[in-house]
Amino acid sequence: MSTLEMYAWPSTSDEGPEALPMVHFTTEQLAGDEVTPEGVPIWLFDTAIRDGGWVHFTDYEGWAGTAPDWRAVYRQADDALFVTGPGACEGWFQGYLGAPADWQAAARAQQKLVLLTAPVQHPSLYGHAVEAGAAFALLVPLDVV
Repeated sequence: MSTLEMYAWPSTSDEGPEALPMVHFTTEQLAGDEVTPEGVPIWLFDTAIRDGGWVHFTDYEGWAGTAPDWRAVYRQADDALFVTGPGACEGWFQGYLGAPADWQAAARAQQKLVLLTAPVQHPSLYGHAVEAGAAFALLVPLDVV
């Protein structure tokens, strides 16, 4: 069995004191062996999206409140991010972020984090996933240590 490598791309929602830290999660491998009855490959994170309470990105009201059973910790000393959630999202991400100074400042100020994911291989394609109704978001509490 091979390991799935997940990538995390930090960004902020805006500039200034209201900026929210965000992290886009992507993988190179988008589909596994499962297919729909029509033969369409199923996105690897389909079950995790359902278990974890992810909300369509366009449903801002749905993800504007903090998601239950989620937690994120950003360790400044070595730029490590740890994210966990319920069900199939337990241990969602553990790795180094490469967070720029503005992201770190927003994380310290807001103490919450927007998680973004979609069946795309790079965050530059996230907008296309939003247009196709295939992009998801969550707002989670963030401890900065």
